[in-house]
Amino acid sequence: MPKILIVDDDFETIKLLEGIVRTDGHEPFSVSESRNAISAVETVMPDIVLLDIMMAEINGIAICKLIKSAPELSHIPVVMVSALSDEGTKKDSFHAGADEFITKPIHPTEFMHRINSLLSESQTGGTEKALR
Repeated sequence: MPKILIVDDDFETIKLLEGIVRTDGHEPFSVSESRNAISAVETVMPDIVLLDIMMAEINGIAICKLIKSAPELSHIPVVMVSALSDEGTKKDSFHAGADEFITKPIHPTEFMHRINSLLSESQTGGTEKALR
């Protein structure tokens, strides 16, 4: 059962994402304070990380950079999940090392299709990043 770490400071979004990934057979783990994100990644060693961008202490782009710069964590796919949808934010996310960018509001079927595709790519060693 793939482990998915959700990092978001909005409890409603956390519960929504936990429900979606659990329904699809994945094991969700959640962190609501961005300052705890890296230690959660190190502890859980998830198969994928879902990161909100706009968080109070450390934004998701900075967390993504930290994950991708750590040799023991850099292999973990990172998906930015944000209400921000401008090209600059997407560009900054991919430059930080994000593997995928999904815009809120979440559409569960499409969301899980993209998450499962990314999980499948990471399990088979795929390195292509799709700009969506």
